[in-house]
Amino acid sequence: MTGLPSIHEPAGTPEDQPDLVARIRAVDGVTDVYSPRSAIARIPGLIAAAAGADGDRVAEVAVTVRDGMPLVAARIATASHDNTPAAARRVADALLGNTPGDAQISIQIARIH
Repeated sequence: MTGLPSIHEPAGTPEDQPDLVARIRAVDGVTDVYSPRSAIARIPGLIAAAAGADGDRVAEVAVTVRDGMPLVAARIATASHDNTPAAARRVADALLGNTPGDAQISIQIARIH
């Protein structure tokens, strides 16, 4: 777990989680990582992407603690030539390998390329 952010405390900013995003991007079948925040919270990024400023979109992993339970959430895009559920399981396994045993992992598939 060296070099990865602790999920024992909320770490809501993307700057706190570059290792988790990089770890997810390194998983076979993953083509991109998106913010798991609600659609309302993502509106500025969606507008920037529609205007062609895709570089302004934030890739992040939401890491929070609710009622003492660590929660890790990610939204990903997968390659169409890969098995999407298998890619999501590989992402969950990569995150589980770097979180406490009682952590809940949530992977949402945002896109299949």
